[in-house]
Amino acid sequence: MKFLQKGWIFCLVVLFSLTSCSGGEKALPLMAVPDPQGRFEFSMPEGWQGVTEGDVSSYTPSDYTSSEEDLRVLLYLSPTNTFNTEQHIDTAEPLIQDFLSSHLDDSFEVINQSEIKVDKYPAMKLEIARPYQDTYLVGQVVITAMPGVVVIFLGTGTRTAWEAFEPTFKAMLKDFHLVSAYTPTPPQS
Repeated sequence: MKFLQKGWIFCLVVLFSLTSCSGGEKALPLMAVPDPQGRFEFSMPEGWQGVTEGDVSSYTPSDYTSSEEDLRVLLYLSPTNTFNTEQHIDTAEPLIQDFLSSHLDDSFEVINQSEIKVDKYPAMKLEIARPYQDTYLVGQVVITAMPGVVVIFLGTGTRTAWEAFEPTFKAMLKDFHLVSAYTPTPPQS
């Protein structure tokens, strides 16, 4: 049954993607937004609001109501405090799982996966969707492979809103630059 649902969701998303290609949507104008901790440079659409709590920065339209159908972009940045690849992966994996499980419910399905670059680093882009009332909630999860830090972008909204917003999300990703993840602490003797 789950396999059939995935098949239908995939077919619908392909259909939606084909119809959205003809729309020619343009990115909203962006404005620089400072990271309170000075870790990264980023931009959000003009008129949006940004709030940082711990490792998560939330970017939302001014009319955001905290409804799951509202557009939102989350940026998660957490240091792994190591440049050792094996240790980084071991530390990053639970951080990624915790972030995703706290911001996405299990009903979201990955409908497409591709590779992109964020700040010249390789990243995995997951397009996600789940049924919602008479439409779909859709979005993207972008997980970057930066040394010493976990960086995840999560954008969601209703299908129609997301299709119009997707060029802006791409522009936001393009505007991201890591400034400083952490300063390694020398081993204590």
